[in-house]
Amino acid sequence: MLELQLKKGTLFENVLEASLDLVNEASVDCSSTGFSLQAVDAKRVGMLSVLFPAQVFEHYRCDVDGSMGITIADMVKALRCANDDDIIDIKADDQNNSIALTFHSSKENSTTAFGLRLVDAKSHRLVVPEWQFLDSTYEAIFCMSSVDFMRICKSLSGIDNEVVISVTKEVVKFFACGKRGSLSIVYRQNETLGKTHYDVREPVSLTLDLSCLNSCTRAFALFDQVKIRLSTKLPMMVECKIKEKGYIRYSIAPKILTEVEDEVEGKTENVEEGTKGNKTMQD
Repeated sequence: MLELQLKKGTLFENVLEASLDLVNEASVDCSSTGFSLQAVDAKRVGMLSVLFPAQVFEHYRCDVDGSMGITIADMVKALRCANDDDIIDIKADDQNNSIALTFHSSKENSTTAFGLRLVDAKSHRLVVPEWQFLDSTYEAIFCMSSVDFMRICKSLSGIDNEVVISVTKEVVKFFACGKRGSLSIVYRQNETLGKTHYDVREPVSLTLDLSCLNSCTRAFALFDQVKIRLSTKLPMMVECKIKEKGYIRYSIAPKILTEVEDEVEGKTENVEEGTKGNKTMQD
């Protein structure tokens, strides 16, 4: 049995609504300390992970640790029916495979109830690394304004579908190059990022899908700051804090050319160079 109560469901609703561009169905793990939501996007390039700690809610109760699958779009539609001053009760019972949402209005002295069916979200469950070791696992970590991060991703998407993010001990560089031109945005650690967390043990450069980044910025725009972790061996991770112990994390796998692709590209270049050479000799 899971029970929770919200006096205002704005944050909860906004986080779920912002996730609609990324995923539709998600797996929810519940425990006595809170519940977490995990899902993979349609491209299977990114992973969404959200933790709502128990202290976020006015009332929280979870008798037994468990998991369930939810349809985010249906949950958002139900929450949109609540007024700003409504008290929201959410209950989930594994026995009847459903979630009950009840909105209590003090002004109108009325109650609205929704019943949502649970879904099978086993395919959306992921094995995630131990979060307490994240900072020691990633080679480069920096924080920046959520508004700036959203603006950068939007600007670069007008140039190309991919962005190269490079981090050194001195600068963070966002670069895109397309058919119509290129765009480079550089943040210097001592000028712009000096007042925030900045830890670079080794230089890192990753190529990432801008459509995935633009999708996740909708959720991160709800917060003032994002924390970005980069590694040559792990997906990029963008994080925002929800109060003290909660978070939204979105992991994006970088584009990596395999040895086969590298070999094919190399052969293609050699063929092109040989063709150019033959043309020159013929001329």
